[in-house]
Amino acid sequence: MKKSALLISALALAFSGAAFAGPGGPGGPGMTPPPPPPHSSTPHASSNASSQGEVSGNSVNTFSGHSYPTDSSDGNVSTEVTNIGSDATINNQAFENASGVVSANQNSGANSMASNQTNVQVNTVSGGLKYSASTDGWGAVGWNLIEVGTIGATINYDGNSYLGDNAFANASGIISLNQNSAANSLLQNQTNVQVNQLSQKSEPGDGWSSSAPLLVGYVGSNTVDIYAQPGQVDSYDDYAKGLTNYNANSTINGNAFDGASGIISANQNSGANSLLQNQTTVQVTTLGTSTGHISNVLGGEVEGNTLQVTATGQPCNYSSLAQTNYAANATIGGNAFAHASGVISLSQNTGANSMMQNQTSIQVNQ
Repeated sequence: MKKSALLISALALAFSGAAFAGPGGPGGPGMTPPPPPPHSSTPHASSNASSQGEVSGNSVNTFSGHSYPTDSSDGNVSTEVTNIGSDATINNQAFENASGVVSANQNSGANSMASNQTNVQVNTVSGGLKYSASTDGWGAVGWNLIEVGTIGATINYDGNSYLGDNAFANASGIISLNQNSAANSLLQNQTNVQVNQLSQKSEPGDGWSSSAPLLVGYVGSNTVDIYAQPGQVDSYDDYAKGLTNYNANSTINGNAFDGASGIISANQNSGANSLLQNQTTVQVTTLGTSTGHISNVLGGEVEGNTLQVTATGQPCNYSSLAQTNYAANATIGGNAFAHASGVISLSQNTGANSMMQNQTSIQVNQ
């Protein structure tokens, strides 16, 4: 980790925003505000961001039925075909040379939630200080159902998330990205940056600085059912065909995030019933004899989920065919994240009922 690059990026981002945050004086534009009273109370600065979301009780049913022959002369099966395509794409050069705070969510799967949360605060304070910053992110995905099935028919289910060449190349600042191409999934990222520059305090030990992000996620009681069954036929030389193809793909192409700097958080998911989280806290404090405290709480739970991939044949039909294909892929192309610097968190998942977490906390006190 290049700590100097991170601090420069965090400070540059934070103080560039400080120019827009200054209050106007009571005397009108351009007027200097009056000085505080001699015995004014200790300055306080606080910042709080809260994000909550819930996805539950939803059902997605993708089903192809079958037809029954009226007599042996019909002797045939259903030719029903259901094609489902779900794609989310960020094309080449997207967000190239972007700066500041960039948040992006892509979703191409059912019963899913993707969230990102950013909290930036800059304090330049004289006198005593009591400062606190907290970010609270909570999400739940539960009691959802997705069913993909065939009886004597064919279903093709495709979900794809794609991040093109040079996307986010040379970007700087705080970058958060979520991509999803599967069902019953929760993706979260949360970033908290605070920069404090304080002068002499009114009394020793009077000032303090603290930061406490909280990120909680729950994925439970979800069902993904993928099955194929042959249809019904009357004669042994005819067959009913049940075929299900389920494909989910997530791709970060070559040179994505090339030369990026700052805080980069990315999640990709192409598996069902999954939870991916990343959380970053950066605190830079120049406080004299004041104290600084930082804490992170990252909690995740994945339970009570079911993934069923089945193919059932019927022995009474000599030529019956039932086939289920399940494929999930996550790819990072060549040179992705090349020359990137700062804090980089990435999660990729292609398995069901999984949890992936990463958490970073950096504190610098002078």
